[in-house]
Amino acid sequence: MSGRNLISIADLTNDEIEEIFELADGVEKMRADKGADGRIMATLFYEPSTRTRLSFESAMHRLGGSVISCSDMRSSSTAKGETVADTAKVVSSYADVLVVRHYWDGAVQAMAEHAGVPVINAGDGGHEHPTQTLCDLYTLKKERGRLKGLTVVICGDLKHGRTIHSLVFALARFGANVVTLAANGMELPQYVLERLEREYDYTLAPVASGDLNTVVTETDALYLTPKQPHQLALFTQLDPGLQTRLNTMVSGLRYDAFYMTRKQKERMKEGTTESGYPIIGSEFLKAQRFKNTVVMHPLPRVDELAPEVDKDRRGIYFKQAAYGVPVRMALLQFLFARNAAQSAGAKKPATWVESPEPLGPQCANPNCITVTESASAQRKFDFLAGGPGGALILRCLYCDHRIKVQLVGHVKSKRYCAYDIALGDTIMDWFKNRELAIFDSIKAAEELGYEPYKSGPQRNVMDQPAIENALREIARQILSDCEDASRLLVLGIRSKGSYLAQRIAAELAVAQKRKIEVGEIEIYGSGEEIRRLSPAEPEAGPLNLKDREIVLVDDVIYTGRTVKNALDIIFRSARPKAVRLAVLIDRGHRAVPVKPNYVGKHIPSSERERVRVKLREAEHDERDKVVIYSIINPVEQLTGEIG
Repeated sequence: MSGRNLISIADLTNDEIEEIFELADGVEKMRADKGADGRIMATLFYEPSTRTRLSFESAMHRLGGSVISCSDMRSSSTAKGETVADTAKVVSSYADVLVVRHYWDGAVQAMAEHAGVPVINAGDGGHEHPTQTLCDLYTLKKERGRLKGLTVVICGDLKHGRTIHSLVFALARFGANVVTLAANGMELPQYVLERLEREYDYTLAPVASGDLNTVVTETDALYLTPKQPHQLALFTQLDPGLQTRLNTMVSGLRYDAFYMTRKQKERMKEGTTESGYPIIGSEFLKAQRFKNTVVMHPLPRVDELAPEVDKDRRGIYFKQAAYGVPVRMALLQFLFARNAAQSAGAKKPATWVESPEPLGPQCANPNCITVTESASAQRKFDFLAGGPGGALILRCLYCDHRIKVQLVGHVKSKRYCAYDIALGDTIMDWFKNRELAIFDSIKAAEELGYEPYKSGPQRNVMDQPAIENALREIARQILSDCEDASRLLVLGIRSKGSYLAQRIAAELAVAQKRKIEVGEIEIYGSGEEIRRLSPAEPEAGPLNLKDREIVLVDDVIYTGRTVKNALDIIFRSARPKAVRLAVLIDRGHRAVPVKPNYVGKHIPSSERERVRVKLREAEHDERDKVVIYSIINPVEQLTGEIG
């Protein structure tokens, strides 16, 4: 890697973004200065592009530079099997800067690691598109005069749209308010929301605003704003008073801009069901509420913008596209100057988790470069502290997806154990000393000769009959509280929560003499976050959460963070009528204010104790049971063995 790159919008500080905007305002001066005279830019596009590629090439020419281009990498050596790493090494010897678009998440980061010149990300899979974000921010500032305090509605395919992911982070950094209005099933990914909360202190609340029905009627909006105490997902029962205040607050909002995106069909799985997609048309233009709301779109559009919007003064998307040239001229001149001065700029974490063992953690995103072409990208992660339930979470360097650490090992002693919050300090010591190994499975650990650490004595706190009775009683209480059992949905948190959810639904089905819908929430996956488990018939279609009574099920609640994440996913998908929480075991020690409605058994326990629910669906044991045991710190255990 050589010099400054632009892979993510996080690679630029706010001051640097403002500096780029000042340069873009002086486009004629940049043309006269010929800041790229004698330099060559190579554009490598593995996906189709019109605006991004041509605006970059136009920008380079106007700066006095030259361009070599491969607009269709399928006709390059890639077709012969050349890796992105080798392509970067070769082409960087021909040019002074590379502009790359790729269909794999993180591929541009991998190329930057192997190139000898600066690399600019022109879009990598469904991950980020930072230069489009610069154009969007510049457009907003030119049209509205500022960024801080603006309210921007981002609408359409928020799951697959890489422009969206970069944009929401940038808007948060500049203090804007964001209203997300997703197409059904295309909501903003959970890892994006978690990063907004973790890094920018943004909170979310689902709101049903009639104002937005002129665009979409199938889904509710999410209101994202900094430091507002209204995170509705912390409440398992919807508070009518709170919801009224939220709706009043949103009804008083001034919508400064609508940012519409197309449906990203090229990134969707085959067989994805089609449903109504948001449209900005005549109803929007007639609404008094939006008389001063500008309409933006990164283009190309399909049919989400009606032709009449083109003729309206509020439709500024062609002007937005035109700004691409001065903004990219400014970016190129900025990078040339910074690389000449060798400035460090915005830095990512300097320390990454790299397993010292060949069988280490793998990114769960199937489109990540570390999965699709491991020869070009070594798996690297950073720690995210304070995960749900005190979990240890790793974030992939290349695509930002997260994985939950299940098993950790000590390289010197060749021992492994399940990760527990009580081992946090010990694990960090191992990491600092490069003695930490992370495994996806027991089999992976044992194949490398690792043996398990010992735990303290176990004692049974619930046997199979007790578990069955507890689930039966929970089902009875659910029916007692439920207003309309025909609209009931039981959602389990993967994996043991899912097994328990199915058992509770079976008890409910016996009592009601009808099938109960059951679904599963996946917090750490990269695919569907909510999926149907029963009934499993294909014609049943995707789960509908809106205006339904939902029972969320998990095996153990401790800090409450896992439940909070699951509630975030639910409220981001739709606004249910009510959400109640059922857990088999409540350990107490709540870190967030989530109180379960139904509890099989209360078991107060210390931080050094672990409660484990063993179910026949997941364990080798034939009978269900709940056990409690103490965590013996591996350092203490090794010391005892030596003594």
